Amino acid sequence: GEPKAFFVWEGDGYDETSGLAAFGNSIAVSGHFTGNLTAMLSDGTSKTIWNSNVGEGGYALDADQFHPNNRNSHAESGVDDGFIIKASAETGVADWMVHYPQSNQDAEILSVVFDASKNVYAAGYSCSKEEGAELKVCDGVVAMFSSSDGELLWEKIFTDVGAVLAIKYDTEKLFEEAGLYVTATTAYSGGMKGNAKNHTMCDHDSCSVVMRLSSSDGEMAWTRTIKGSPRWGLFDQSGGIEMGIEDVDGPYIYVAMDDTGEGDVEDASLNTGTPYGGCLSAAGVFTPEYHIFMKKVVVPDDCDFFDDSGTSKFISRQNADAAPASSVNNGASCGKQSGSDACVMKFHKHSGLPMWAVDVPPVGGIVPSPDGKSVQIAGWYYPNSSPTLFDSVSLPGYLREGGLGSQKSGIYNAKLSVEDGAGEYVIYSGGGDHDRVLDAVGDDEGNVYNIGYHKNLKTNWGHNLITTMVQADIPNPVKAGATTTNGLISKLAAATESTPSCLTSCEVNTDEAVIEANSCFIDGMCYSAGATGDAFGLGCYVCDPTINQRAWSEAPTLGITQCFIDNRCMASGEFYYYQRRTWSDQIFSKCQMCSPRENVTEWSNMEGYQAVDGSEPPNDCAEVTQTPTAPPVTDTPIASPTTNAPVDTPVTPPVDTPVTPPTDENETDTLEEAMPNPSSKSDDDDGLGGGAIAGIVIGSVAGFAIFALIASKAMGGTNKNDGIEVADGPIHDNNVA
Repeated sequence: GEPKAFFVWEGDGYDETSGLAAFGNSIAVSGHFTGNLTAMLSDGTSKTIWNSNVGEGGYALDADQFHPNNRNSHAESGVDDGFIIKASAETGVADWMVHYPQSNQDAEILSVVFDASKNVYAAGYSCSKEEGAELKVCDGVVAMFSSSDGELLWEKIFTDVGAVLAIKYDTEKLFEEAGLYVTATTAYSGGMKGNAKNHTMCDHDSCSVVMRLSSSDGEMAWTRTIKGSPRWGLFDQSGGIEMGIEDVDGPYIYVAMDDTGEGDVEDASLNTGTPYGGCLSAAGVFTPEYHIFMKKVVVPDDCDFFDDSGTSKFISRQNADAAPASSVNNGASCGKQSGSDACVMKFHKHSGLPMWAVDVPPVGGIVPSPDGKSVQIAGWYYPNSSPTLFDSVSLPGYLREGGLGSQKSGIYNAKLSVEDGAGEYVIYSGGGDHDRVLDAVGDDEGNVYNIGYHKNLKTNWGHNLITTMVQADIPNPVKAGATTTNGLISKLAAATESTPSCLTSCEVNTDEAVIEANSCFIDGMCYSAGATGDAFGLGCYVCDPTINQRAWSEAPTLGITQCFIDNRCMASGEFYYYQRRTWSDQIFSKCQMCSPRENVTEWSNMEGYQAVDGSEPPNDCAEVTQTPTAPPVTDTPIASPTTNAPVDTPVTPPVDTPVTPPTDENETDTLEEAMPNPSSKSDDDDGLGGGAIAGIVIGSVAGFAIFALIASKAMGGTNKNDGIEVADGPIHDNNVA
C-alpha cells in the first residue's frame, strides 16, 4: 500500500481530478479547473491552459471557486472548464494536455478510458447560460482524442441528458468494432426537480440512462432508461460500468447507478428505450435480434443465415416493424425494495436486453471477479432514516466516540452472482466518522481495493481486526475524531472466503449455522460472551449466549447507570444537545438528561423544568413555577454534567456557550473548520471533505496531483457537492492529489 510516486500538475484556482484511467505505462487524467493549469511535456517543454472565462494572464474570481450541486436545485455558480492529460504512469510527465470542453458556466470531464491503441475516450458535461437567462443549460458530452497528440477525433453532444457520468470501452470485440458504454442522467442537478432534460425515451420526471455508442463516431446504438435521478456530484456515489468475461459469462455488461429506481416501492422497468431489430419471415413471424445472435450485433446478412429459405427480411431498430422494448416481459426492474437507493443491472451488450436488476444501497464502485462468476460492489452507508438492506440483511452503522445515533455510518463490500444478481455475502467496516468509499477496483488475483477517505482514529474491520491512527503535532491529540480528512485505500482478499470462527457448522448459510456455546454471531460477526456493541453505539448491550446468540442482549448497566435514547447508549447524567451541522458547536439542553432510574429510553427533565415541545436547545426548557411549601434551601453548586455522573447526584445544567447562528442551508466551512462533532440532532444529511475521491485531496500549494496507485479500471467522481463540508470563501493556489 505504499505510494510508488506522486504526480503534480500545477495551476491557480480550483483544480480537481475526477477521472483516471490506466493502460500499460500510460495514465489519462481528467477533471475541471477555474484558473490555469500547467503540465511538463515529454519533449522538455511545458504547456499552460487558461480558463476560457478568465483569459491568459487572468485569475479566477473567488465566487467561482465553489460549485454546489444541491439536491433538487439547479446550482448556478461556476465557470470552470474541462481538461484531459495523457501522461507516463512512471514519471507523470505529460504526452499532451487538452482544454476540453469549454463553457461560459460549467464544464467537466468526469470519466476517461483508453482503447487498445491508447486513444482516449472522455465523458462529461458542458453547461452554458445565455445572457439574461435564469438557468444554465447542461448537455452530456462524449469525445475521442488521438493517442499521439490529443487531437479531437470526434465529439458527440447529447442534448437530452444533463451529464454523461461514466464510460467503458469494450476490449473484447468480435466481428465488428468495439462498443462504448456510458451511463448518464437527465437530471443534471439531481432529484426529480432541477430542470431535468426532455428525453424522448424517459417516461418519468427524470431518468437514469444507459447507452451503447459507436467507438468510431459516437453514434447511439441502443438506449435504456430507468426511473431515477443520479447526480455527478461527490455526495452521491457514482457506481460504474464493467464488462463481463465473455468466455465464462457471455456478452454482458454490468451497470451500477445511484438514485435509480428511487422513490416509492414500484417496478421501475428496464424494458424501455430503443426497439429491437430482428428478422421477419415470409409467414410474418418476427424474431428479435437477441434470439438470432448473442455474440454479435445482428446485420441484414444474418437473416439469411438464421432462415436458410432466404425469404426472411431484416428489420432495423428504426423500422416501424421493430419490436418495442416493452415487448420483453422478463421482470427486470429496479425500485422493488424499500429503502434502497441504487440499482445493479445486467444487460446484453449488443442489443441492450436487460437480464436482471437488484436493489442495493448506494454503490461507489463495481468490480467483476476474474473467474467471471460474480461481481463485487462497494459503497458507504448511513442507516439513519431507513435500514441499509441487502435483501433481508440489515447492516448496523458504526458510531464514533462522542457521536450520536443519527450519525452512524459504515463501508460495505458485497458479492453478487452474475447469473441472477443474488447476493452471496456482504461485509462491513468503519469507525463512524466520515466512512467513505467512492470507488473500487480489482486485480487479476481477485483482490478488491476500496478507495475513498475517512476521519476515523479507530476503524473496525470485523471480528478482531481494528486499525488505529495516531495524530501528531496537533493541538488536541485526544480528540475523538481526526482533525483532518485522510485518504483511505484498503485491500480485501475477496477471492478468499472462510467460515466465521465462531461457527462450528455452516453447510447452507450463516442463518442455519451452529454457533459455539460461548459466542454470539450477530450481524455476520463473531463476538465472545461479554463483548459489548460499543462500536455501534450499543455499549449498554452485550453478547450473552445464554439469552440470545444472534442478537445483542441488555447489559446489567442498562436502567441503572445507562440509558438507551436516540439509538445510542449513554451514561447517567448526560445531557441532550442540538447540533445543526456535524461541524457546528454543541448546544446543550438545560433540563433534558439521561436519568435511567426515571426513564431508560426517553430524556428526563431536571426538577423544576419541563421540556418545550418542538423546541431545540437552548430554547427547549421552561422553568416550572411552584409555590414553596418550605423556606428555600440553597443547593451546593454542582459541576457540569459528564457522561459518568451518577444518577442520584443532583446535576447542574451546562453553561451556555455562545454559538454563531447559522447562515443558510448551504453554509460551508473550510476543511479545518468543518470538524464533525457528535450531536443529539443534526440537520445535515452528511458531511464531505471537498475533493476526496479515488486518491484526490485538496491542499494548499498550487496545482493538483494524483497518486500513482494504478489499478485495473478507471476511477471517477467529482467535487460537485450537496452544500456540505467543503471549503468556501477565497481559495487560491490549491492542489488536487
